[in-house]
Amino acid sequence: MCAQETFRLPNTLTCITACSGSGARCWRSDSRGSEWTAIKQFRHEAGTRREAEFASDKPGRSFDSFGAGRHAMSKEHSGREQDEKQFADQVAEYLDRGVRMGDFHKIVLFAEHKFLGLLRDRLSNAAKQAVVFEAPKNLTKLDESDIKRYFS
Repeated sequence: MCAQETFRLPNTLTCITACSGSGARCWRSDSRGSEWTAIKQFRHEAGTRREAEFASDKPGRSFDSFGAGRHAMSKEHSGREQDEKQFADQVAEYLDRGVRMGDFHKIVLFAEHKFLGLLRDRLSNAAKQAVVFEAPKNLTKLDESDIKRYFS
């Protein structure tokens, strides 16, 4: 890792979050040089399932508005997407509550690219303002010591 890829943690109560569609882990840092405390772990088993496991059957069929053709009706959102949005709601609610209750003042987010967008859309304004760093990286399977290497 290059020196440019590191970030300096704030010197205040900070929640460091590593998440993806299949789970999330959160730590709390009381100050820049303090040890991290694991504060929350989310498991989302559905995030590892294939799309076909979410659908109970094939999409319905419809006639064209003119002519004799028929075609499959498309879904606006897949079952997996809906499920990931619900999981992002859970993580965002936890982060929102933590900021609101004063459990932490700043948030650092590491999340796989797509999940980061879902999560960002669901954070309250107060939680969005508390985010001091975010990166589209899935670090959920790394050890805490490996994640700490991202910080100077």
